Amino acid sequence: MFFGSLESQNWQPVRHWKADAVGIGRDAAAVLSTAGSLTRFLERHFGIKLEIRLHDQFVDVAQLEEAQLLGCVAGATALRRQVSLMHRGSVLFDAESVLPLEDLPADLMRELEEGKRPLGNLLLDRGLSLSRSDLSVVQLQSDGGINGCWARRSVLRSPSGTRALVVEVFHPEMWKRLESSSRRYSVRES
Repeated sequence: MFFGSLESQNWQPVRHWKADAVGIGRDAAAVLSTAGSLTRFLERHFGIKLEIRLHDQFVDVAQLEEAQLLGCVAGATALRRQVSLMHRGSVLFDAESVLPLEDLPADLMRELEEGKRPLGNLLLDRGLSLSRSDLSVVQLQSDGGINGCWARRSVLRSPSGTRALVVEVFHPEMWKRLESSSRRYSVRES
């Protein structure tokens, strides 16, 4: 994985997770627990428009835990996509998506290969409603540079059968931008 193995992390389903118990503010909790398109949520609620930087995209196999979450067999052929989502040149979060190839339409595959748009937006713009399941969050315990960062993972599903496991790891810059944008939006609303 882009982030190394995240299987050993203590993922908490958002329905049981208490943001206030871990010192997370209202806006950050909303970002971590939003069930719709995160990129659209950030744009609509905070005016944060994201650009995408594609790092890598390749055909791989679904690992055991990924396959369990996606409802496919371990070792199934999948597209693995690794991106950073940025605002004004700063990386706010990194994301890795795993999409089983068996249900991936060829035209969506081409759009993903272009690497210009976030996955959720691509699916929504194709007229597909999305459902997000297995939404879980964790504050990462790691030896690397992501130690202490908040992350979330979920499975996106469309009625056409397309599904994707998405893991997002948020950088400290995300929370700074969120706070700054929140202050601007609250001044406008006053």
